[in-house]
Amino acid sequence: MGPTVIGMAAYQLNDIVSSALATRAGEGVYSSIQYSLRLQELVLGICAVTVSTLILPDLTGFAQKKEWKSFCSMLTQAVKIISLIAIPISFFSLIMKEDIITLVFKGGRFDEKSIKMTGDVFSFHIAGLLFIAVNRVVAPAFYAQQDTKSPTVAGLVNFAVNMLLAFALSSRFGGAGIALALTVASLVNMAVLFVFLGRNPVIDVGTVVRPSLLYMLKLTLMSLAASVPVYLLRDRLDACFAGGGRLFSHGIPVCLSAMMFAALGILMLLASRDGILLSVIRRLHRSR
Repeated sequence: MGPTVIGMAAYQLNDIVSSALATRAGEGVYSSIQYSLRLQELVLGICAVTVSTLILPDLTGFAQKKEWKSFCSMLTQAVKIISLIAIPISFFSLIMKEDIITLVFKGGRFDEKSIKMTGDVFSFHIAGLLFIAVNRVVAPAFYAQQDTKSPTVAGLVNFAVNMLLAFALSSRFGGAGIALALTVASLVNMAVLFVFLGRNPVIDVGTVVRPSLLYMLKLTLMSLAASVPVYLLRDRLDACFAGGGRLFSHGIPVCLSAMMFAALGILMLLASRDGILLSVIRRLHRSR
């Protein structure tokens, strides 16, 4: 359990480093980072942890039976599912960040300045959502093979990169630089995990990486297309519901924008005959 604990502690170590640097980066920087991380962790807790927990028993079974083709297929499917959640959420959150932060946090001493500072940090945190989520899904692939060393080394590399970049960027860019350091470190961590996965001679890592990258590109383009009308209508929605309480003036625009964004995304997925969406529809149909 030792290496596993060390590897999983990398995220907490990064949080400690970020917090320590934030306290020296200026007034309000520490708080803005903490508020931003809580929003990011909300999504990670709902999607990444759930998917990684569900796939670990099956991955372990395939590894024990030496069914590596099924192993790679399930891992690819898991990466695609997490991408289908993380990429659209990232785009939507970037567009509606001020409304979301206002809706969740505004009140008391959390004023307009706090919203702006948290939004600036959140932009860089949410950009790394996909990388952190994929890391949470790929790590069980190593644990399923009884390999705790590889994710531990990747976690330590993550920590080292984050620490160096955070020190370099915090003095100039403040909280945004610290958040950017975490995002870049998470990207490096993801790359290292796939490199280590490719070292296993019985696993064809290309069958996981190639379709996953193509699917991520497809989702990025679709999310960008769905973002355009949300971006164009955002200010009008805010103006229509302005003047009421926080739930009314910000909650309704966020909900309406989310419904429009989701509807456009689902329509594009249906038009492209997306395998994951069609699989979900078939399962829902059979459950009836």
